[in-house]
Amino acid sequence: MRIVWQDHAKIELKEAVQYYRAHAGEDVAHDFRDEVRRLTRQLLEHPAIGVRLHREIRRYPLQDHPFNIIYRLTTEAVIIVALAHQRRRPGYWAGRR
Repeated sequence: MRIVWQDHAKIELKEAVQYYRAHAGEDVAHDFRDEVRRLTRQLLEHPAIGVRLHREIRRYPLQDHPFNIIYRLTTEAVIIVALAHQRRRPGYWAGRR
């Protein structure tokens, strides 16, 4: 099992880190990035841990930041579909597979 970040999700991660760096400082940006890394490792160990949103899509919330990791499972990978801010328009990522 491996983690695969879709392109849109990579961009969302980069933008969130840049936002935290610019508005809250390097330490907060670093903490955010570390939390995302830690939770993606948890997804490798327990892929079904997230709440099922749709037939194949799951949500796993970050604990210290207002974001959800939106992902789907295959037999070979945990595919990160979005790193969605919890106050952003719900389901904006629904067309991604």
